[in-house]
Amino acid sequence: MSAFNHSLRLGAASLLVMLLGSYLFATDVAAGENRDISHINRGITVDANESVGDLSSVNGGIRVAEGAEAEEVSTVNGSIDIDDDATVTSAHTVNGGISIGAAVTVNGSLETVNGGISTREGTSIRESIETVNGRVRIRNTDVGGDIETSNGDIDVLGGSRVEGDILVKGRRHWWDRFFDFSRRPPELTVDAESEVVGDIHLYREVELNIDGSVLGEVIEHF
Repeated sequence: MSAFNHSLRLGAASLLVMLLGSYLFATDVAAGENRDISHINRGITVDANESVGDLSSVNGGIRVAEGAEAEEVSTVNGSIDIDDDATVTSAHTVNGGISIGAAVTVNGSLETVNGGISTREGTSIRESIETVNGRVRIRNTDVGGDIETSNGDIDVLGGSRVEGDILVKGRRHWWDRFFDFSRRPPELTVDAESEVVGDIHLYREVELNIDGSVLGEVIEHF
């Protein structure tokens, strides 16, 4: 009987250890997951070499410091700054610019409505770059998709390579033509070190400064 009780106590203790171990393992997994950060009326800063999930703000800028990793980065009213050697899935803002440092990896796209987009040396954008009212300026950057703007210059510089097309869209509304008659046409520059693999589609008058290689065609749609 005493041997039975001893075995019962030993079995209960073993079960408790197993359950506790499972709980601690689950807790460690949950703690290891990248946390999302969301604010309404303030900005967000991710420290150097930190790893986080999605970042979102309504009224505030977002900065991802050097070597940090984040997933989707988005704000409505604010700029986005991605420092050197950082990695993000994508970056999107409505009213604000996007500044990308050197050797940054963007696994998706960069998009803004009212604001420019700039990148520095050694950066890779796996998908597209798009803005409506803002300048796009890339230097020694690989872009896997298209570059698109409506009202802004595009500068492809310093050995950059655009795998997709470049599109300069037309004015979005009829009143843009009425009120914007004095505005100079946007400029598209591709310097001698850079290359565009796809076509260049122009839906409005554009001043072209092309010294580099364009493997596709320059197509006017106006």
